[in-house]
Amino acid sequence: MHSHPRRMLHYGAIPMALGTIVGGLNRYKFAETSKPILYLGWSIWWISVVLAVFACLLLAYLLVSKKTQSIEAVTGAWLLLVAPLTVCAASGGVFAEYLPMNLSLITIIFGYCLLGAGISLTCSLVILYLHRITVFKLPAHDVVLTSFIPLGPLSQIGVASMALGSLSQEVIPQALPQVEPLGTTMFHLGIITGLFSWGIGILALLHAVFSILYQRRSAKIPFNISWWALVFPVGVFSLLTANLSQMLEILFFEIMFLLLVVVLFALWLFNIVRTVIGTWTGSIFGISELTQPCECCSNSKTADVSEMGLKTKYGIV
Repeated sequence: MHSHPRRMLHYGAIPMALGTIVGGLNRYKFAETSKPILYLGWSIWWISVVLAVFACLLLAYLLVSKKTQSIEAVTGAWLLLVAPLTVCAASGGVFAEYLPMNLSLITIIFGYCLLGAGISLTCSLVILYLHRITVFKLPAHDVVLTSFIPLGPLSQIGVASMALGSLSQEVIPQALPQVEPLGTTMFHLGIITGLFSWGIGILALLHAVFSILYQRRSAKIPFNISWWALVFPVGVFSLLTANLSQMLEILFFEIMFLLLVVVLFALWLFNIVRTVIGTWTGSIFGISELTQPCECCSNSKTADVSEMGLKTKYGIV
């Protein structure tokens, strides 16, 4: 996998899965009722942080490696390597409320560091992706569903900001009394960031739907593993909407949350059924984007062969 740049993008799924486990320990009150599980969850969180940073280093390797990177090869899947940063920030924010005060403060500090890195890298890659679809056409019809992936990290920014802001409001006045108002400020800033993130998420959602409908006009979109790219972004956007509904108590967000949950369940059920059918028939194991030669590798090899031919032709050693 490490020799194929497109396959390397999926390394980011590992720390995101660990972040989901940490969030589950908090959601079902395991961390609150058992000290060993509490510190086990915190250890898993640190492992996910290390893996998230490692995933970003993989992105750096992709950009500076000897293989030539083409702007045309950029898809929303590139965000899979930076999304773990904001996922770890959000899971740390919701999990650290049961930790001792000093450990909660450490989690808050590292959480905001991860959030800052995640915001900068996410926005940079989204701009790069927008440049790609402006200069070139939309991604191929068999991978156009990756257009939904930017919705996930953009929504996760708001989720992480609100989680860390809520925790800061409780921890900072006690742990850092010299900057007591900072906790309330971070809480309010989290809500504002959540609203900003929700607005950007709506644009990303509309763009993804338009991209799929546009490509559907020219060719049928086959079912493959990339259809699961619909579930995570819509799920994170639903979570952001739920948090805004809980904090602001506005009916609009409550209605939107209910609609998104219905859509999310329908997408999940559809993917489960089609995946089981595809696994049984073997159709899901057909040739996909990940099994094809990487364009950047092919371009690099073509360039090397051309250069060798010119040197041979003109007698250059």
